[in-house]
Amino acid sequence: MASYEDLEAKVINTGICTVCGACILACPTSHVKFIEGKPTRSKRAMDCVGCSTCYEACYMLRHDLIRNIEGNILGWGKKDSVGIYKRIVVARTREQDIKKACQDGGIVTALLIYALGKSIIDGALAVGSDSWMPVASIAKTRDDVILAAGTKYGVVPVLKELRSAVIDHGLSKICVVGSPCHIQSVRYLKHKGLPLASSVKLTVSLFCRENYDYQCMMEKANEKGLNVDQIDKLNVAEEFSVYAGGKRLSFPITEVKSCVPKHCLVCEDFAGELADVSIGSDGSPEGWSTVIIRTEEGEAVFSGLETEGLVETKVGGDLVYIKEIAQRKKEKGKQTKDIFKLKEGGLGGKEIAAKLGITEDRVSYRLEGL
Repeated sequence: MASYEDLEAKVINTGICTVCGACILACPTSHVKFIEGKPTRSKRAMDCVGCSTCYEACYMLRHDLIRNIEGNILGWGKKDSVGIYKRIVVARTREQDIKKACQDGGIVTALLIYALGKSIIDGALAVGSDSWMPVASIAKTRDDVILAAGTKYGVVPVLKELRSAVIDHGLSKICVVGSPCHIQSVRYLKHKGLPLASSVKLTVSLFCRENYDYQCMMEKANEKGLNVDQIDKLNVAEEFSVYAGGKRLSFPITEVKSCVPKHCLVCEDFAGELADVSIGSDGSPEGWSTVIIRTEEGEAVFSGLETEGLVETKVGGDLVYIKEIAQRKKEKGKQTKDIFKLKEGGLGGKEIAAKLGITEDRVSYRLEGL
């Protein structure tokens, strides 16, 4: 029988752990905890003997199931680089307090507040912040949701809070907001039948090119003369941009390449392909968000926002651009897996580059991730 030791050896210590929090959530006796940025079991208890719950909760070991899960949720329709969807629009909130708090179009915030108000959900797992350090949070009110508004960067075990949301807060209709990895994980847990996961009724994914280690990223900002307490906004697109004191400082993505976790380098999901709704700023004008609606549940919530005039929408957006980003991430993820495999086989950077027909710089970049 597989155990925590197998999870540690195959996932956590290899760097492919996405720190989604599923193993922490699933452990029936709470022996697996979030310590120093990763799931950790400090010591093996008697309860762990013959128990494989944490290992079985990890979706990273079961990628062969993801396609079947997708088919069950979204059907087997035509799929392109951003996944299967019903429609794509660009949108922005009409509510002024949300506009002031949000980063782009405020659609995630508006959607959660609407869903709470209509009792579609009774709470949400989201990402809050502590001086820009992202932390998992439970939002049950409009104020809670607005407090969690804005984009943060850094790995966050969002799903570890699901137990508290259900048991301590008594929530039974929960929306999970997270990166594509969080959504894949919760879909797997629901497919597997983990009782706590049955409380998740809605999923919202944020577009994700790649994530960054918080401490590493702040060190890079400090090197540019920025104090974390002065930062108003962070944004990653073609450049890494920091907004502070009304000014914008941008520098090449390559300068933060060493801050990218290994699991991001092999990820192929940009647009949160298993979510009910996927949202991001790419492909939309400044101050708007691109919204990809995938399921009936997602359509019901977003259509409600439109019907009540809470959001302003326009058809489309730059779909070609979005799909190009998504396709590049798929190709990058596949190529990086090949690089790691060849590296493990004993080849050096120059040999890997020659075998794959790419530059040594590209190989070096992929191997420098955390």
